Amino acid sequence: MDVPCLPVPADGRTRQRGFTLANVLVTLAIGAVLLTQAIPSLQAFIQRNRVSTAVNRFSSALQYARSEAIRRSRRVVLCPSANGRGCANTERWAQGWIVFADLDGDRERAHNEPLLRTAPGFPEGISMRSSRHRRRIRYQALGNTHGANASFTFCDGHGRARPRVICLSGTGRPRVTDRRCDGKPIRCPAT
Repeated sequence: MDVPCLPVPADGRTRQRGFTLANVLVTLAIGAVLLTQAIPSLQAFIQRNRVSTAVNRFSSALQYARSEAIRRSRRVVLCPSANGRGCANTERWAQGWIVFADLDGDRERAHNEPLLRTAPGFPEGISMRSSRHRRRIRYQALGNTHGANASFTFCDGHGRARPRVICLSGTGRPRVTDRRCDGKPIRCPAT
């Protein structure tokens, strides 16, 4: 089998192919410019997803607590918790929360009350505040909440993501919105 030969230049040297140093430097410079434009967009995308995940996790916890109250035909409480075992006496929900069946009706988890679900806190930079400084959400056996409506506002401390609100109605159903429950714009505290 004959292999075709490449023509050899008249001076006898073989011709080399590749990139010059100038080509490589121009390519690296263009890549660096593109990368500096992409990183802030990527950071904003990541932060928007973190806020969205936090909102969805908390909304899911509200829906779960409501469904358990209906399923068990008894009161179920959702409360902030730093240790995952009992309610914290604070309205700082961003540190984590628990859901438990409130057998004695005191809104505090006793050792004999079933712990139904625990959740860790939110990532750094995401805050959540509740209306009226709510420390407990208690669902009745019919799935309604005990007390007035509530709202939970989620803010991005870096300012890269739009704030979101979960509006909790007296019927116990949460809805997510990009405005306050009264329709006004959301105001996040300055960081």
